[in-house]
Amino acid sequence: MIISIATGPWFPVPGLQGGAIPRVWQGLAEEFAARGHLVRILSRSYPGQPQTEVIRGVQYIRQGGFPQSPNITLDLLKDLLYSLLTFPKLPGADVLVINDFWLPVFASLRSKVGKIVINANRFPKGQYRLYTGTDFFAAASHPIQEAIAQQYPAAISRMRVIPNPIDTHIFSPSPTARVMRKEKVILYVGRLHPEKGIHVLLEAFAILSQQISHVKLRIIGPIKGSQGGGGEDYLKTLKLKSTGLNVEFLGPIFDLHQLADAYRNADLFCYPSLAEKGESFGVAPLEAMATGLVPVVSDLACFKDFIKEGETGYFFNHRTPQSAENLACRLASAIYNWKVTCEISTKASQKAQYYSYNKVAELYIQNFENLLNN
Repeated sequence: MIISIATGPWFPVPGLQGGAIPRVWQGLAEEFAARGHLVRILSRSYPGQPQTEVIRGVQYIRQGGFPQSPNITLDLLKDLLYSLLTFPKLPGADVLVINDFWLPVFASLRSKVGKIVINANRFPKGQYRLYTGTDFFAAASHPIQEAIAQQYPAAISRMRVIPNPIDTHIFSPSPTARVMRKEKVILYVGRLHPEKGIHVLLEAFAILSQQISHVKLRIIGPIKGSQGGGGEDYLKTLKLKSTGLNVEFLGPIFDLHQLADAYRNADLFCYPSLAEKGESFGVAPLEAMATGLVPVVSDLACFKDFIKEGETGYFFNHRTPQSAENLACRLASAIYNWKVTCEISTKASQKAQYYSYNKVAELYIQNFENLLNN
């Protein structure tokens, strides 16, 4: 089978600037290639990366691309230009997987690109009626599937939920017992953006610090707008809120082995996202679970695909004016009941194994074969 994967104009692949989805598709592409398929990744060009190369059996073709910005309208216009320049150059294939806004519209005009598969990793914004030429919709979670079905009922018969995978070889529990520290380290990994709720986490941590003195908050992620962050002004707001608190801000970690170590060197993971229509799955909480780190997350539906309250993690109510108090209470409960939290840690890491590249790649291949056979 010949499989093309178009990752859009924003992030280089392999990831030098982060981005969970390019990382996901790099891993899946390598898994497809290991099974004997011919695989190409079509990504943006980036300084230091050649226009074409082969890595672990995957051919990379890099052309065009833009830095992302905080302005959605501007980004849509840039993506439109990228798609108009890219679609005439799409190579022949059996299957074309697209993770992009405009490209599916134009790709359907060229039959030689193969069956068109949209990797739906964002809540729809009304655009799915434009995708009449799409053969298959791979929704990353059940909430995404339901939202697409509501906006574009014609997609229902062509849609399945296929979750995002993680590298369970890299993201795995420490081979030795987790260090029992007196000081409990709470970790956040992700973009530093208002929709991620880091300001709520800091408010909750201020409350928690009054109850438990031996706690530390470590925040890892990009702040630059070109990397999906909220910019320097938001960082200043966060640092102001952290005044007098045991809080550590680290930059983004793009090396996966170093990132896995960062998870293993913490005691709890917190992902307080406020993005009701922004979170599609939640790769970071799943990576944390794979290393044995118990996640405390906001009450978003997408997390419920793999986190069960009190079994593989904890939820807090983020939809009230008392969201910071709710989060502080949840974190305190997890620390006070540490024996239970350790039991949840084992179940969380076991649950994460269902999301390995091997298992998710098999789901994609089965659906690709069904498309081609039909």
